[in-house]
Amino acid sequence: MLWAMIPGWGLMRRAVSAALIAAAFYAGIEFQRAVAADRCQDAGGRVAESGLCRGLP
Repeated sequence: MLWAMIPGWGLMRRAVSAALIAAAFYAGIEFQRAVAADRCQDAGGRVAESGLCRGLP
């Protein structure tokens, strides 16, 4: 494992791990936003610019 002996790679692995966790968190937020908008439209409403569902009975 030559790459494990290079100084500074531990910090790089931590930075990459943090970036991947942040990307997964952001993807989860966007997925939930899309699901909520789909449910709102299925119920007969529309999603306002604020992100809230409007027009439900």
